[in-house]
Amino acid sequence: MNKQTIVLSLCAMVFLGITAPSESVAGPIFEEKGAFTVGFQGQYGLLMGEATETEHFDNGAGYAVRLRYYLGRNRALGVSLERQSFAGGDAISPDERPEEMNVSVVTVDYFWYFDRKSQLTHYITVGAGVHHPGRDYSAYVSADDEWVGYSTVGPDGIALSLGAGLEYFFHRVVAVDLSARGYGLFGQDGTLGSVQAAVGFNFYITN
Repeated sequence: MNKQTIVLSLCAMVFLGITAPSESVAGPIFEEKGAFTVGFQGQYGLLMGEATETEHFDNGAGYAVRLRYYLGRNRALGVSLERQSFAGGDAISPDERPEEMNVSVVTVDYFWYFDRKSQLTHYITVGAGVHHPGRDYSAYVSADDEWVGYSTVGPDGIALSLGAGLEYFFHRVVAVDLSARGYGLFGQDGTLGSVQAAVGFNFYITN
């Protein structure tokens, strides 16, 4: 378990501890304009497209922190901070192999909610922002008779997202959030995108 996963798990536990003493009424709280949501999600995704990266990297786990501000009338504005990871696939050559690709994605998101005041609510979302890729490789150095790791980063580019999800309120101010999103990652040497399935918790903060 890496440090980022540990930190996110601790944050989720702290929020659960804070919200547990409050009244456990089924169904969501009444959301007035200005209600704030903090969400933590684990996710798993697949890299796809025609860019060089898709020949070297495949799928893997990641995580996301999502913030939302309720605008009223079943609309919300949010910010997503994600780390998408993809494990290395086939060796590039006998002396070089891919290890892992990590993509940091930051988007501003817009949400449309349906059945917002029910215990189970649905939403669709679109987002736009930037992404920053990094790739880890290992190469065989014959002079030292060992494998040596090295990394490459960039280029950065524009990220667009489109997704849908649902929230189930098992507590008055806590919901399970299950979603799926597709991403277009522009600025690489070809068509590049990813598909991510995510699950986590949303914590609601109101005035």
